[in-house]
Amino acid sequence: MSSVNKATGKWGKAKIRRVLGPTLALVGLLYTYRSHLNACPREIIFAAWALLPPVWLIFEHWLLFDRNEESSKDFETFKHNQSLARNLWGGFLIFLAVFYSGVFGE
Repeated sequence: MSSVNKATGKWGKAKIRRVLGPTLALVGLLYTYRSHLNACPREIIFAAWALLPPVWLIFEHWLLFDRNEESSKDFETFKHNQSLARNLWGGFLIFLAVFYSGVFGE
């Protein structure tokens, strides 16, 4: 992050990523829970979880990582964090598929 952003307290792209990504994930999980309570169709919940997280990861990669302001070490950390997010998303998607298929019983 540049010294200008640090000095003025502006929200740089790195800080936006650190706050917005986990916030969106938490909101998504809470909304999913609320949707189950309100009997939202499972197909809609599953489709949202199948499509929206990859769109966010692409958006984050292309628009919220500034290669001009951040170092190669920052980029490696960013790639690692995206890999973790991808794995968590995939695991949750598998959980939803199994849960909705009735394997757990209802």
